[in-house]
Amino acid sequence: MASINPNTGMYVPLKTIVAYFLDEYNKSDGDQDQAWILGFRALTKLNQQIAAEPKTVRLPLLPNKTVQIPSDCISWSKIGLLNTHGEVVTLKINNGLTTFRDNNPNRLEDLTPNINDSVVALGGTPLFLNYFYNDGYYNLFGLGGGLIQYGECRVDERNGVILMPADFKYRDIIFEYISSPERDGDYVVPTVLTEAIIAFIAWKMKLAPREIFYAEAVEARRSLPKKRATLQEINQVIRESESMKLRS
Repeated sequence: MASINPNTGMYVPLKTIVAYFLDEYNKSDGDQDQAWILGFRALTKLNQQIAAEPKTVRLPLLPNKTVQIPSDCISWSKIGLLNTHGEVVTLKINNGLTTFRDNNPNRLEDLTPNINDSVVALGGTPLFLNYFYNDGYYNLFGLGGGLIQYGECRVDERNGVILMPADFKYRDIIFEYISSPERDGDYVVPTVLTEAIIAFIAWKMKLAPREIFYAEAVEARRSLPKKRATLQEINQVIRESESMKLRS
């Protein structure tokens, strides 16, 4: 029978959870490899759906105005730049940017335009004038609103790159994403997922119904650190509501 580490904290090795399963269902060491693989599948599923914490990295811009997506990225949640307050200012997603030769070092040289759609040419057309300024009429149709954006990009997940326009002026970006589980001797699992992983293994071995796994997953999600209220958050709400200010 696999050894069990009785010490519990915020994280527990996957092998320990597998040992819990073997003990609960009276299985032998011969089932350990199969149970461990099923446990990893359960960890991957739970990690993608409820348990993964976003990972944030600063990625450099390559000379061809692209950024390589990290190899452990499962899905991304935020692409942006850092402001003076340490906050991430997101970039606009522009799917109009072409993915043509986006893995080629000479990508920019290959983006030869066929149409000149500059603002100067648009403003000089006599077909439509809708803005009066300094004794003159100008064409502002189609120039967009007043939303401030510090840049734009397109994500090519198939080729694993983030594309920037040729005039992108920053040297790096902030990339926030969900990463795949990392192994260091064994996979380390949040303790709150223990029962859900055991239920998943039992389900796949046809020892328990599927519904038990999803019930345990719901319970685990409610116990995750950022899914429950803390006294600090409650006290902050009280302080803000009782502050010295005019009331409506």
